[in-house]
Amino acid sequence: MGLSPDVSYLETTVRGDRATFISDGILEAANGGSELFGFDRMLRLSQASASEIAKAATTWGQNDDITGVTVRRLAA
Repeated sequence: MGLSPDVSYLETTVRGDRATFISDGILEAANGGSELFGFDRMLRLSQASASEIAKAATTWGQNDDITGVTVRRLAA
């Protein structure tokens, strides 16, 4: 998960008390049958912690680096 100084990024407002960011290594994890972990599985796990998501993708079949970060707001 990197940022480039010469790229323009969209600004998004997150509602709620947390946001989870993942790398493409989670979505592109492939099992023995070459089936990707994909967006649908990720959506079903979207309320899980970054650690749980990374563990699920690793178990599915890791073939790239996997990064997940959950940011929580603890106080208003």
